[in-house]
Amino acid sequence: MKQFLDFCAERGGGLLGTWLKIPSLATVEMLGRAGFDFLVIDMEHAPHSLDQVYDFIFATQACGMAAVVRLPDHTGAEIQRLLDAGADGLLAPRITSPQTAERLTRQMVFSPKGERGLGTTSRAGSWGMAPMQDYLRRGDEQCLRMVQLEDWDALAAVDEYLSVPTVNGVFIGHGDLYLSSGKPSSDPEVRDVTKLVAQKAKATGKLSGAAAATPEDAQLYLAMGYSLVMVSNDATIFANAAAAAVAQARAK
Repeated sequence: MKQFLDFCAERGGGLLGTWLKIPSLATVEMLGRAGFDFLVIDMEHAPHSLDQVYDFIFATQACGMAAVVRLPDHTGAEIQRLLDAGADGLLAPRITSPQTAERLTRQMVFSPKGERGLGTTSRAGSWGMAPMQDYLRRGDEQCLRMVQLEDWDALAAVDEYLSVPTVNGVFIGHGDLYLSSGKPSSDPEVRDVTKLVAQKAKATGKLSGAAAATPEDAQLYLAMGYSLVMVSNDATIFANAAAAAVAQARAK
Protein backbone atom coordinates (compact mmCIF):
# COMPACT_ATOMS: atom_id res chain seq x y z
CA MET A 1 0.00 0.00 0.00
CA LYS A 2 1.34 3.42 -0.93
CA GLN A 3 1.81 5.98 1.82
CA PHE A 4 -1.66 7.49 2.14
CA LEU A 5 -0.93 11.16 1.52
CA ASP A 6 1.41 10.29 -1.36
CA PHE A 7 -1.45 8.24 -2.80
CA CYS A 8 -3.80 11.23 -2.45
CA ALA A 9 -1.29 13.52 -4.17
CA GLU A 10 -0.66 11.03 -6.96
CA ARG A 11 -4.37 10.68 -7.65
CA GLY A 12 -4.96 14.40 -7.30
CA GLY A 13 -7.48 13.64 -4.58
CA GLY A 14 -10.84 12.14 -5.33
CA LEU A 15 -10.40 8.99 -3.23
CA LEU A 16 -13.58 7.02 -2.52
CA GLY A 17 -14.30 5.38 0.83
CA THR A 18 -17.04 4.38 3.23
CA TRP A 19 -17.63 3.99 6.97
CA LEU A 20 -16.92 0.67 8.65
CA LYS A 21 -19.63 0.10 11.24
CA ILE A 22 -20.21 -3.67 11.11
CA PRO A 23 -17.65 -5.39 13.37
CA SER A 24 -16.59 -8.00 10.83
CA LEU A 25 -13.34 -8.77 8.99
CA ALA A 26 -15.41 -10.31 6.20
CA THR A 27 -17.03 -6.92 5.63
CA VAL A 28 -13.60 -5.32 5.32
CA GLU A 29 -12.56 -7.84 2.67
CA MET A 30 -15.78 -7.39 0.69
CA LEU A 31 -15.38 -3.60 0.70
CA GLY A 32 -11.83 -4.00 -0.53
CA ARG A 33 -12.94 -6.27 -3.35
CA ALA A 34 -15.66 -3.75 -4.22
CA GLY A 35 -12.93 -1.23 -5.05
CA PHE A 36 -12.95 1.36 -2.26
CA ASP A 37 -9.73 3.34 -1.79
CA PHE A 38 -10.06 3.73 1.98
CA LEU A 39 -12.25 2.90 4.97
CA VAL A 40 -13.01 5.02 8.01
CA ILE A 41 -13.27 2.71 11.00
CA ASP A 42 -15.90 4.37 13.15
CA MET A 43 -15.24 4.40 16.91
CA GLU A 44 -17.74 7.21 17.53
CA HIS A 45 -20.97 5.60 16.27
CA ALA A 46 -20.11 1.90 16.11
CA PRO A 47 -19.36 -0.72 18.81
CA HIS A 48 -15.71 -1.28 17.88
CA SER A 49 -13.25 -2.04 20.67
CA LEU A 50 -9.58 -1.08 20.45
CA ASP A 51 -8.63 -4.73 19.84
CA GLN A 52 -11.09 -4.96 16.96
CA VAL A 53 -9.91 -1.69 15.45
CA TYR A 54 -6.33 -2.98 15.55
CA ASP A 55 -7.41 -6.00 13.48
CA PHE A 56 -9.49 -3.80 11.14
CA ILE A 57 -6.50 -1.54 10.44
CA PHE A 58 -4.38 -4.55 9.48
CA ALA A 59 -7.15 -6.12 7.36
CA THR A 60 -8.02 -2.86 5.60
CA GLN A 61 -4.43 -2.28 4.56
CA ALA A 62 -3.97 -5.95 3.60
CA CYS A 63 -6.95 -5.55 1.27
CA GLY A 64 -5.25 -2.64 -0.52
CA MET A 65 -7.11 0.20 1.16
CA ALA A 66 -6.01 2.97 3.51
CA ALA A 67 -7.24 2.72 7.11
CA VAL A 68 -8.51 5.89 8.79
CA VAL A 69 -10.06 5.78 12.26
CA ARG A 70 -12.68 8.19 13.59
CA LEU A 71 -11.93 8.89 17.23
CA PRO A 72 -14.66 8.15 19.79
CA ASP A 73 -14.39 11.51 21.59
CA HIS A 74 -12.12 14.45 22.44
CA THR A 75 -10.16 12.88 25.25
CA GLY A 76 -7.37 11.78 22.94
CA ALA A 77 -6.89 8.66 25.04
CA GLU A 78 -6.77 6.32 22.02
CA ILE A 79 -4.57 8.44 19.73
CA GLN A 80 -1.16 7.00 20.59
CA ARG A 81 -2.31 3.38 20.39
CA LEU A 82 -4.22 3.85 17.13
CA LEU A 83 -1.18 5.42 15.49
CA ASP A 84 1.06 2.71 16.94
CA ALA A 85 -1.34 0.20 15.37
CA GLY A 86 -0.41 1.66 11.99
CA ALA A 87 -3.51 3.70 11.16
CA ASP A 88 -3.07 5.83 8.03
CA GLY A 89 -4.86 8.70 9.71
CA LEU A 90 -7.33 9.84 12.32
CA LEU A 91 -10.56 11.82 12.05
CA ALA A 92 -11.54 13.89 15.09
CA PRO A 93 -15.35 14.37 15.32
CA ARG A 94 -17.45 17.34 16.44
CA ILE A 95 -14.66 19.90 16.59
CA THR A 96 -15.96 23.31 17.67
CA SER A 97 -12.80 25.27 18.40
CA PRO A 98 -9.36 25.62 16.80
CA GLN A 99 -7.90 25.05 20.27
CA THR A 100 -9.46 21.58 20.47
CA ALA A 101 -8.30 20.85 16.93
CA GLU A 102 -4.76 21.79 17.86
CA ARG A 103 -4.80 19.89 21.17
CA LEU A 104 -5.86 16.65 19.50
CA THR A 105 -3.73 16.87 16.36
CA ARG A 106 -0.60 17.80 18.31
CA GLN A 107 -0.89 14.37 19.89
CA MET A 108 -0.60 12.91 16.38
CA VAL A 109 2.76 14.56 15.61
CA PHE A 110 6.13 13.59 17.05
CA SER A 111 7.99 15.84 19.45
CA PRO A 112 9.22 18.58 19.31
CA LYS A 113 6.46 19.80 16.94
CA GLY A 114 3.88 17.71 18.72
CA GLU A 115 3.36 15.35 21.63
CA ARG A 116 3.35 11.87 20.09
CA GLY A 117 5.75 9.51 21.79
CA LEU A 118 8.27 7.29 20.04
CA GLY A 119 7.05 3.72 19.57
CA THR A 120 9.33 2.11 17.03
CA THR A 121 8.64 -1.41 18.31
CA SER A 122 4.94 -1.08 17.45
CA ARG A 123 3.28 -2.15 14.19
CA ALA A 124 3.72 1.42 12.89
CA GLY A 125 7.47 0.93 13.26
CA SER A 126 7.37 -2.55 11.68
CA TRP A 127 8.13 -4.03 15.10
CA GLY A 128 11.41 -2.16 15.29
CA MET A 129 12.52 -3.20 11.80
CA ALA A 130 11.66 0.05 10.00
CA PRO A 131 14.43 2.65 9.65
CA MET A 132 13.91 5.45 12.14
CA GLN A 133 13.73 8.06 9.36
CA ASP A 134 10.93 6.16 7.60
CA TYR A 135 9.01 5.71 10.83
CA LEU A 136 9.21 9.41 11.71
CA ARG A 137 8.43 10.56 8.17
CA ARG A 138 5.34 8.38 7.98
CA GLY A 139 4.10 9.66 11.32
CA ASP A 140 4.69 13.35 10.67
CA GLU A 141 4.23 13.63 6.91
CA GLN A 142 2.01 10.77 5.81
CA CYS A 143 -0.67 10.31 8.48
CA LEU A 144 -3.95 12.10 7.94
CA ARG A 145 -4.89 14.46 10.79
CA MET A 146 -8.40 15.56 9.84
CA VAL A 147 -10.93 17.49 11.93
CA GLN A 148 -14.67 17.24 11.45
CA LEU A 149 -16.56 20.56 11.34
CA GLU A 150 -20.25 20.03 11.97
CA ASP A 151 -21.92 23.37 12.74
CA TRP A 152 -22.23 26.76 11.09
CA ASP A 153 -19.89 28.58 13.44
CA ALA A 154 -17.10 26.09 12.86
CA LEU A 155 -17.60 26.16 9.09
CA ALA A 156 -17.62 29.94 9.08
CA ALA A 157 -14.22 29.79 10.80
CA VAL A 158 -12.77 27.12 8.46
CA ASP A 159 -9.76 29.36 7.74
CA GLU A 160 -8.81 29.22 11.43
CA TYR A 161 -8.87 25.43 11.43
CA LEU A 162 -6.86 25.25 8.23
CA SER A 163 -4.25 27.53 9.79
CA VAL A 164 -3.56 25.09 12.64
CA PRO A 165 -0.11 23.67 11.70
CA THR A 166 -0.84 20.14 12.89
CA VAL A 167 -4.17 19.89 11.03
CA ASN A 168 -3.75 18.63 7.47
CA GLY A 169 -7.39 18.12 6.54
CA VAL A 170 -10.93 19.33 7.26
CA PHE A 171 -14.09 17.27 6.96
CA ILE A 172 -17.60 18.71 6.63
CA GLY A 173 -20.17 16.87 8.75
CA HIS A 174 -23.53 17.25 7.03
CA GLY A 175 -25.41 15.11 9.54
CA ASP A 176 -24.88 17.23 12.64
CA LEU A 177 -24.97 20.36 10.50
CA TYR A 178 -28.56 19.39 9.69
CA LEU A 179 -29.35 18.95 13.39
CA SER A 180 -28.05 22.41 14.25
CA SER A 181 -29.43 24.25 11.22
CA GLY A 182 -32.40 22.23 9.99
CA LYS A 183 -30.91 22.42 6.50
CA PRO A 184 -30.21 19.20 4.58
CA SER A 185 -27.11 18.72 2.46
CA SER A 186 -29.20 19.51 -0.64
CA ASP A 187 -30.02 23.03 0.60
CA PRO A 188 -28.44 25.65 -1.71
CA GLU A 189 -26.73 27.41 1.20
CA VAL A 190 -25.26 24.12 2.44
CA ARG A 191 -24.12 23.31 -1.09
CA ASP A 192 -22.32 26.67 -1.28
CA VAL A 193 -20.60 26.12 2.07
CA THR A 194 -19.64 22.59 1.06
CA LYS A 195 -18.02 23.84 -2.14
CA LEU A 196 -16.25 26.65 -0.28
CA VAL A 197 -14.68 24.25 2.24
CA ALA A 198 -13.12 22.21 -0.58
CA GLN A 199 -11.82 25.35 -2.28
CA LYS A 200 -10.28 26.77 0.89
CA ALA A 201 -8.62 23.48 1.77
CA LYS A 202 -7.12 23.17 -1.68
CA ALA A 203 -5.86 26.77 -1.56
CA THR A 204 -3.91 25.98 1.62
CA GLY A 205 -2.54 22.68 0.33
CA LYS A 206 -4.59 20.66 2.79
CA LEU A 207 -7.10 17.86 2.28
CA SER A 208 -10.89 18.02 2.38
CA GLY A 209 -13.37 15.31 3.24
CA ALA A 210 -17.12 14.79 2.99
CA ALA A 211 -19.58 11.96 3.52
CA ALA A 212 -22.34 11.36 0.97
CA ALA A 213 -25.55 9.47 1.59
CA THR A 214 -25.87 8.44 -2.07
CA PRO A 215 -23.58 7.77 -5.04
CA GLU A 216 -25.11 10.82 -6.71
CA ASP A 217 -24.01 13.07 -3.85
CA ALA A 218 -20.60 11.41 -3.88
CA GLN A 219 -20.22 12.34 -7.56
CA LEU A 220 -21.17 15.91 -6.69
CA TYR A 221 -18.52 16.19 -3.94
CA LEU A 222 -15.88 14.64 -6.17
CA ALA A 223 -16.72 17.22 -8.82
CA MET A 224 -16.32 19.95 -6.19
CA GLY A 225 -12.74 18.78 -5.72
CA TYR A 226 -12.99 16.94 -2.40
CA SER A 227 -9.89 14.90 -1.59
CA LEU A 228 -11.74 12.15 0.28
CA VAL A 229 -15.38 11.27 -0.31
CA MET A 230 -17.25 8.63 1.61
CA VAL A 231 -20.41 7.10 0.23
CA SER A 232 -22.94 5.58 2.64
CA ASN A 233 -21.64 2.97 5.13
CA ASP A 234 -21.32 -0.80 5.24
CA ALA A 235 -24.45 -1.32 7.36
CA THR A 236 -26.70 0.83 5.17
CA ILE A 237 -25.26 -0.64 1.95
CA PHE A 238 -26.07 -4.14 3.22
CA ALA A 239 -29.50 -3.20 4.60
CA ASN A 240 -30.60 -1.47 1.40
CA ALA A 241 -29.34 -4.30 -0.79
CA ALA A 242 -31.13 -6.86 1.39
CA ALA A 243 -34.37 -4.87 1.34
CA ALA A 244 -34.16 -4.45 -2.44
CA ALA A 245 -33.58 -8.18 -2.93
CA VAL A 246 -36.59 -9.06 -0.79
CA ALA A 247 -38.80 -6.52 -2.55
CA GLN A 248 -37.71 -7.75 -5.98
CA ALA A 249 -38.24 -11.40 -5.07
CA ARG A 250 -41.75 -10.70 -3.76
CA ALA A 251 -42.77 -8.41 -6.58
CA LYS A 252 -45.76 -9.63 -8.57
